[in-house]
Amino acid sequence: PTEEAASQSPLFVVLNSQTVQSGYEALASRQQQQQNATENDAVPTEEEDTDLSKVFGGPPDVDSMRARAGVLRVSILRKQLELQELEREILCCSRGGSNAPSADNGFLHSTMEAATHSLSKLSSSTNVLLRKLTRVHKQEGPRNRQWKNVGEYVQHQTKTGIRIVKGLVDNPERLTYLVDPETPSLVPHVPAILTRLDKLEDHVAPILERVLNNRRHLASVEPYLDEIMERFDDIEPHLPWILDNIDTLAPYTGLLLKHIDELLIYADADAHEMSKGTRYDLAEQLLPFLEYYVSKLDVVGPHLPLLRPHVPLLLKHNRIAKVSPHIDRLFARGYSDLSASANMDVLLFWFGWTLRIPGLPRLFFALPWSPRIVSFLANRLPKRFVRGYCSGISCTVDENYGSFWNNLVKS
Repeated sequence: PTEEAASQSPLFVVLNSQTVQSGYEALASRQQQQQNATENDAVPTEEEDTDLSKVFGGPPDVDSMRARAGVLRVSILRKQLELQELEREILCCSRGGSNAPSADNGFLHSTMEAATHSLSKLSSSTNVLLRKLTRVHKQEGPRNRQWKNVGEYVQHQTKTGIRIVKGLVDNPERLTYLVDPETPSLVPHVPAILTRLDKLEDHVAPILERVLNNRRHLASVEPYLDEIMERFDDIEPHLPWILDNIDTLAPYTGLLLKHIDELLIYADADAHEMSKGTRYDLAEQLLPFLEYYVSKLDVVGPHLPLLRPHVPLLLKHNRIAKVSPHIDRLFARGYSDLSASANMDVLLFWFGWTLRIPGLPRLFFALPWSPRIVSFLANRLPKRFVRGYCSGISCTVDENYGSFWNNLVKS
């Protein structure tokens, strides 16, 4: 069904229009009574006061609630139709097909496509397992040197898997969390999951409860599960905080993974940045602005390492809330010019006061040459007043921070 067909359904139109109309009439009637009482400077009678109390914190107004319910039904229907269309496009694109599904595709053709897609995932997951076994065999990195050989590693993972299964059997309520429509999609990723059982053991219960359990997060996480398992050594120390904020983070899994090394710099707070005494104080303060940044990470990403020392200054006086809507203009020059992020402390020292003037940041960043002005000022403004004897020190990086930066596949 299409949105137009659903919205033009006679029963839907009649019921919704009657609901909204009755609700708006009730609200209009009470607002008119309130206006008349104000204009006449009259003290409301007991009957009028009772009527007004229904509008202002009194008993619930059924008509208003029905009106709101009608509006929500329309909004939900539109969102569901949009979600269905996006899921169809994602399915077609991920399988290498066209964006528009063909009407001639039969059941056999669809089944073959699904099987091919699952085999592709299984192949990718198996490669994660093989790369891990190779690293253990060659004793690459300190984490892989704890095993004397591949056999000892496999034996340890097997024992861990048995403990995990035993924990599920001893706690049957956790098995109910597996009743999720997306659970079968985990099957092709089993080889990659097996490589990290020792790291996953302590997090099984919260993962089942917050990612599965019909929370609808698995659909966002599953396409990137192999990459997550590949970089799980870096992710696992922060997994409890990630799971606590999974509702906010899950929809942006792919975008966050694409810039994982840049973002991990922000995972820990220094002692002077801890407002609540936890290592994630800085990350929690930045969380409300996540939506601004994830959609522009390709632009902002190169600046994140250089911007990290200046984040406390951005949080001061809530400057970050005023700068965030214009972040794509502030860092529009990408890798070609990193002076704005490297000298953010200098810019805030000289021009931080302008952020307190309503409308001025928006007016400035609306100028087509504003990124060049920011770059010019960042390079030319005096730094000695800000950095003292360190004014001659500059932060620089070479191109893309190295070939292993943001690499989701460990060779």
